[in-house]
Amino acid sequence: MTKKTATAIFSLAAIAASKGKTPPEWVELFPAGPEIKARDGRNWTLQPQIVVEAFKLNDGPLAIDYEHGQAHLAPQGIAAPAAGWIVLVEERDGGVWGKVDWTPKASAAIIDKEYRFLSPDFDHTIDGLILRLNGAGLVNRPALVMTALSRVSPEEKENPPMSKAIAKALGLAEDADEKAILAALTARQDERSALCGLLKIETGAPAEAITAAVTKLQTETETALASVKSNTSVAEVAALKTDLDQTRTALAALQKKDADREIDAALDAEIAAGKITPASRDGYRAMCAEKGGLERFTALAATLPVICAPSDLDNRNVNTRTAEDDRDPVVIASLARKYQDDQAALGISVSISEAVRHVEETKTK
Repeated sequence: MTKKTATAIFSLAAIAASKGKTPPEWVELFPAGPEIKARDGRNWTLQPQIVVEAFKLNDGPLAIDYEHGQAHLAPQGIAAPAAGWIVLVEERDGGVWGKVDWTPKASAAIIDKEYRFLSPDFDHTIDGLILRLNGAGLVNRPALVMTALSRVSPEEKENPPMSKAIAKALGLAEDADEKAILAALTARQDERSALCGLLKIETGAPAEAITAAVTKLQTETETALASVKSNTSVAEVAALKTDLDQTRTALAALQKKDADREIDAALDAEIAAGKITPASRDGYRAMCAEKGGLERFTALAATLPVICAPSDLDNRNVNTRTAEDDRDPVVIASLARKYQDDQAALGISVSISEAVRHVEETKTK
């Protein structure tokens, strides 16, 4: 997947201090999509869940600096201090908002109106799909800042780690392409939309609103059950109970999918780091599936030593072997599978035992 980096001002809404005493705790980073347009005319496609998932995978706050100093000054070795830190990102009504921990200096500057605008820095595909937020900058002259940044920022380059991380978070294979990732995100959004439809709330409502709607429906059902006094109300109560059961089932399924994705991502990361073996995956997965299990596993993994170095087979030429490779069963198995694939391409079916025998005979020649 290729990406470019850009910054933009999406509206003239200033960062207003709350009653002139404190800067806002929550700021809008991207307006409601899916199609969003910057003040200078550039267009992008926003799928909020992609930005939210990428922020979670970053596992740390993102800096808000002054005049995009991280892009202009830091590469030259010039200090580019932070004005604040984006510590939380969430979807709101189709847009993306961030919770900011401002520094005292930046707070004073915002209160004194020394800075009025916020410009997000983000990565996007060559087709304009926003992939992740890198940070933001306090600016005062958006048009000039945009012109300057556009001369140096859009640099096309490969970004396989992020695409792999997003794919893994969605429960896809690491080599999933952009189309598969978008399809999975769309399916996930459809699940949320269906649940919101059952709850009769706005599509795209945040998790807190969904939970509140489920609680409200449960309360209404219990109230209706308590007030049953005649046969004419039984049908109404039964309908409410059916709605509640369907909603609970849909919510439980959605929560389980999210939990499974988080668990698999955590296990894959520790296996890749060499702290646990693939053979122990099922045992650790059972641990993570318990209440609070993922948190306990994460804490445990942080204390574990590396017990098996990650394989470098992915970086090797499969046709190049060393003396150590000749005795390595993993290498032999890899070569055997390649031989099977080569023969299959010629229309010849070869069993794994025949393939292994071929590899062993070849290495003795």
